[in-house]
Amino acid sequence: MTPSKERSKPSARRQGKATPATPGISGAAAGRAVPAAAVPGPPEEPHRAFLGVSYAFGIVAGLVLGVYGLVLVPSGPRPGGTLISVGLLLALFGNTGVPFLVRWLTGTRLGAMIPLVGWIPVVLLLASSRTEGDLLLKATATGYLFLGIGVFAPVVVAVFGQARRGLTALPPRPPTVPPR
Repeated sequence: MTPSKERSKPSARRQGKATPATPGISGAAAGRAVPAAAVPGPPEEPHRAFLGVSYAFGIVAGLVLGVYGLVLVPSGPRPGGTLISVGLLLALFGNTGVPFLVRWLTGTRLGAMIPLVGWIPVVLLLASSRTEGDLLLKATATGYLFLGIGVFAPVVVAVFGQARRGLTALPPRPPTVPPR
């Protein structure tokens, strides 16, 4: 081949393909281009349908946690005459775990608060007394702890940690160079 034809031919480096490595020389010194897949770019945004299903899951899970937690508040083992409420444990672990899961699925702080959209209306509706005098959530320390833990746990999950996307996802700070 003539030198003019060699220059007109696109090189492997310009096409983003790796060229054969030279023994003893690695990386860019060997004349290899870094494949595009090895260069980290911005994280890929999740599909809107996936986000919609994730938010819907959070609402339904909050609704289920509210119903089961409210019904299970007065039940549980009584070692030594002291009630260990299953509903309180469900509020503590369920209302922390589901917001963590939804926040991980969506990548936003809003995702951690979404289970409250299903939890709060159900709990307030079922905790109110009816005209017949029926009441599911009594005004006891256990009942107030259930309400407090159930609302406070998703807020804690939303506040702590950094969001991957959304309005509160701040870009990472650039490394600081010490002055000379």
